[in-house]
Amino acid sequence: MNYEKTLATNPFSDDYWKAELKAYNLHSTPFCTEHLDVKWRTIQGRCDDYLNVNMRFDDTPLPMLLLHGQLWMSLTPMEIQSAALALHRAKGHVIAGGLGLGYFALRAAAKPEVTKITVFEHEPLVVKWFQHAFKDRPELAKIEIVEDDMRLVFKSYEADFAYVDIYQDMLGTEVLKDAQLFRRKNKIKRYQYWGYEKTVLELLTRKMLKQPTFMISNDLYSYFHHWMHTPYGGAGTGMLSDYSHLTLDRSFLVHARRGFTEFPL
Repeated sequence: MNYEKTLATNPFSDDYWKAELKAYNLHSTPFCTEHLDVKWRTIQGRCDDYLNVNMRFDDTPLPMLLLHGQLWMSLTPMEIQSAALALHRAKGHVIAGGLGLGYFALRAAAKPEVTKITVFEHEPLVVKWFQHAFKDRPELAKIEIVEDDMRLVFKSYEADFAYVDIYQDMLGTEVLKDAQLFRRKNKIKRYQYWGYEKTVLELLTRKMLKQPTFMISNDLYSYFHHWMHTPYGGAGTGMLSDYSHLTLDRSFLVHARRGFTEFPL
C-alpha cells in the first residue's frame, strides 16, 4: 500500500520547498476582495520549521492568505513540510478538510493514483478566489468543493484517505474531537490531521508510545529519518533535530495516544 513506501525525497530540504512552490505555480499578482487578501512576502529571520525552531534568510517570495486581516495560511517551509506525508499517502478518493491556498488539493490531484478529491471549505471567498486563480489548471477536474461547515456535512462518505486541516492554530483540543467525529460518521481507510507527525514525535520523545502496540509505518519512519539527517545551517551547526522543542500539553498527548490505538501510525 502507498503508505508503506518510504519517502524518496527529503521534505525538509530547501530544494523540496522551492520545487513545491514552483509546482504549485500561483501567479504572484496580489488579490483582494471584501475580507480576503492574498499577498506575497519574503522570509526574514525567525521562521520555524515544522518540528523545530529555525532562523531563515531567503528572498524566495511566498503567498499568504489573510481573512479579516488575520493570517490564515502561508506557504512557508513549515506548511510544505507538514503536508508532505499526507501528500505521499494520498490515493484513490481523498477527503481534504479546508481549502486554504489550495496547495494540498492541487498537489494531491496531480498524483495519478488520486482519482478524486472532495474538499470541504466553509468560506465562500476562499472558494471563489481558488476557482479564479487556478481556473486553467487540469487538476481541477479531480477536485469537488463542498462549500459548507465540515463538522455539519461530512457524513456517510467513503474515502481512501482523509487529511483535515481546518485549523488556524496547530493541535488545539478540537483536533482529536474532530478525528473521532469524522471517523465515526464516515468510512475512511486512513485518516490524518494537521500536526499528526508532531504529535507522534512528542509521544515518542516522551516515551509514551510502546512497541509493539504501536507500529510505525515505513513512510512515517523515513519522514523522521529525513528530519534527523538534514543539516540545520552551515558546517558545525548540527541537524534540524538538534533544535526540536516539546510544546504539546501532556493531557493532549494522552488523548491522542488513545486514538492511535484504533489505526496504524
